[in-house]
Amino acid sequence: MLPQRYSIDSLLNALRNPIEIYKEAGRIWDQVRFEATHEDAIDVMGRDWDYLLILDACRYDVFEDVNWIDGELDYAISAGSHSEEFCEVNFEGRTFYDTVYVTANAFGARIGDGAFHDLVYTGEEIDEDFVGWHSFSERMEPETIYEATIAAVERYPNKRAIAHFMQPHTPYFGGKAEEIRNRVADDGLVVRSRQPEKVEQYSLDDENVVVSLKEAAERGYVTHEEIREVYVENLRLVLEHVESLVEELDGKIVITSDHGEYLGENGKLGHPKYEYSEVVRKVPWLVIDAETRPEITAAESTKQTDVADEDIEEHLKDLGYRN
Repeated sequence: MLPQRYSIDSLLNALRNPIEIYKEAGRIWDQVRFEATHEDAIDVMGRDWDYLLILDACRYDVFEDVNWIDGELDYAISAGSHSEEFCEVNFEGRTFYDTVYVTANAFGARIGDGAFHDLVYTGEEIDEDFVGWHSFSERMEPETIYEATIAAVERYPNKRAIAHFMQPHTPYFGGKAEEIRNRVADDGLVVRSRQPEKVEQYSLDDENVVVSLKEAAERGYVTHEEIREVYVENLRLVLEHVESLVEELDGKIVITSDHGEYLGENGKLGHPKYEYSEVVRKVPWLVIDAETRPEITAAESTKQTDVADEDIEEHLKDLGYRN
């Protein structure tokens, strides 16, 4: 059987473009070297927790510097360097009827659908008449995930719960990010994320339009140091909501991430799939123990989330994951 990252189309593409074979050989070598010097990737669903709080694209070293929430901090090696890869390895083809999954992540919504007792995708609340599920929408706000998680725990008191926050992943919130968006606009570049009025006015086909500050940085309008600053700002913002959620939950809590993030190392930004380095694979694993824990029971779901593939694809495209 072909590995998950291979398909007939990808193999045909490699035959047409031999450079892809060279690149893949390099990835395999990176994987071999990484796995030889690091412990196995963690199976997050097989670990002991009642509540798993996932911070999207949160690297271990920055979390260690910024975090103020009490607990026993260690690190884990993620099964993916990208949300889709993480969800495929941890969720795909498995069932977790003792768990509810609350997520703002479209990959999680698509891959996890049917795997859990219930899946709450916050994007479902977007007005159907609106043009797409765009990256500025309230569905990605940390407060939205906080409130949806509280509601899910109250509805399912005997289930484990996963809360998948989108921060510190782009699109970036906060004053620093807004300041940079305004500055690059003065330089002639439109950043659509977090600006609803820009979605209908500007097309991503326009040369002077980008979807995120990361793309603006790749074009030279924003420095890597500025990207790191807004990344840290967003980690602080989401931790405020995570702290509030921790105070509300009664059980063993783990705070972790699906993958890390390049912030300029070797000129890289973001988190390519199938990448093997500590920057994108080493994630926090903060354990907050509890004196009392809920009694967890498993029951097959009677409710299946109905999320249209075209809606998820539109959302991913607007985040820059699709051409």
